[in-house]
Amino acid sequence: MENNYTGTLEYKGIEFFFIFDGAQLSLIPPKEKRNEIKWHWIYTEIESGVYTLGNPLTIDVPFLKGQCAESGCSMVFLTRFGSFINYRNTTLYIDVAGVIECRTSNSKYSRMSLTNTELNYIHPINRAFSQEFNLDDLKNSGVLAIKTCGFDKTTTEKKQFNFKEKVVTVYFSIGWKSSLNIGTPPILFNSSIIFEFQETNDYWYLFELYQLAKKFIQFLTFRKNCYFKESALQVKYDNNHYQDAAIFHLINTKPLEIDVSLEKGRYISLDRLESKEEMLFSLISEDSLYLNHLPKSFEAEESLDAAVFVLTSAAFEWEFGKLYPDGVVKEDKKLKAKEKALEEMNKLISNTTGKVKKILKNCYKSIGFMNLETKIIRAGTDFNSIVEQFGRRLYDLNNEKFDYKTIGNRLANQRNGFAHGNIDKEFVGASILDLIFLRYLIYAMQLKRIGISNLSIKNAINELFDTNLDFQNEVYTEKVVEQKAIKKESIKEKLPIIFVLGSS
Repeated sequence: MENNYTGTLEYKGIEFFFIFDGAQLSLIPPKEKRNEIKWHWIYTEIESGVYTLGNPLTIDVPFLKGQCAESGCSMVFLTRFGSFINYRNTTLYIDVAGVIECRTSNSKYSRMSLTNTELNYIHPINRAFSQEFNLDDLKNSGVLAIKTCGFDKTTTEKKQFNFKEKVVTVYFSIGWKSSLNIGTPPILFNSSIIFEFQETNDYWYLFELYQLAKKFIQFLTFRKNCYFKESALQVKYDNNHYQDAAIFHLINTKPLEIDVSLEKGRYISLDRLESKEEMLFSLISEDSLYLNHLPKSFEAEESLDAAVFVLTSAAFEWEFGKLYPDGVVKEDKKLKAKEKALEEMNKLISNTTGKVKKILKNCYKSIGFMNLETKIIRAGTDFNSIVEQFGRRLYDLNNEKFDYKTIGNRLANQRNGFAHGNIDKEFVGASILDLIFLRYLIYAMQLKRIGISNLSIKNAINELFDTNLDFQNEVYTEKVVEQKAIKKESIKEKLPIIFVLGSS
């Protein structure tokens, strides 16, 4: 947001004059309320007539709603709940996470449409049109016709998932805008995520829904710097149609115009999710999908250090726990041995006291504990049909042995070194390769939880990490479902398309 906005809003029973500069919200109290703010908000009376600075002021509401003087419409400021309120004299300064610019008097919304650069690749915009021409006519007269496809061909099936105990419908669509202005492409396509939900004026819920969509894109692009350049809130005016009623802005974000990772095809397309995108939304909404290990940007992906290692190993441990909630089923001999060991340990605990008893109890808890090495071996073995080709290529190129036991042992030793405070310790041997391979394995585990077929998972990993493997001729059969790899088509962000080109 580039413009300054002014107006009035109410906070804690006081009507303030506000100024919003696109990042910070300033609240100026009326003259008759300045003493109240000074002596009851900022200062605290410790005895009659004696004051001291009170506790730091914090914002205690999720949003503030005001009336904009410039537009005459409402503006909703999403606050950073619990953050400090700065002040100078009696003017308050509040950090803002987002702003909703209302365009109509209707303050309840039932649909959100979000557009960004990444979506134009994930749900390719080149599916929204076709070229119609005669080769001779094109050569002789330069005539080329572009025909847009119907929304039924560019809109995905509507799916439902639960978010914050409310049912949300999600689908993807490709829209277009036409223009006759010089300097503007005659037609411009954009892909969108569309959420439909029960009518609401819970602005914080809308903000959280926005964040959900952002995490969805982050997962599909393996980076965190994903922002929406357009976010519209809409109201329903008949059974089938909506109109824009508000524009949502996230503060201090810069949408990407173009990104080298997208041009290289380094993303997971919607096709790879096999129409199971609602499952991905569900896992993210339940905080059941680990995303903290994602790099900040495409460039940051190549920066591997102790912090990246710890977060990536934590992601693996998390996903392992989700796939094996009851642990790994062991052989009968091992189970019987464990039961015997626990029985004998119980006898020792019963016959001891003091510190020895405490130590024995800790030993009791560790019996059957599965360490990182064991988990790597088990996950690698179970997902071998998916990740083996990636692993062998990675390690062969670096003249290293590809073996799950070796990888697991090396990762465990590396993590132990970092865990004991040796954050400046260099990666031992091929452990940096292990870290890269772990990224492949994590995505395999996550996509399998969504219910994606092995072939689509392999293609997703191949494209996301640009591993240059070829699965084009591979056919994977699972539960009588046969799926062939779909090759991504190259697309561009902006298409300066003219419906009919010709020369006299």
